[in-house]
Amino acid sequence: MAAAKKLSIPTLAERIEALEEEVDEALDALAEERRPKGEGRALPADSVRRMWEAKAAGNLFHAWLIACKETRS
Repeated sequence: MAAAKKLSIPTLAERIEALEEEVDEALDALAEERRPKGEGRALPADSVRRMWEAKAAGNLFHAWLIACKETRS
């Protein structure tokens, strides 16, 4: 009889950390995609991201939700 494999279930903290990394990368990509580009109105992607984070009071997850809502409009 084969030995049973023990499943490794990530803790809540591990899942949150992984999700934070994913959201962090996604916010960077979305900010680069959505930043104004063009003569006289160009804006760095990190400025766009900081605006979303400011609206979300620094909460990364809320910033993502705000960014998604703004990009759908």
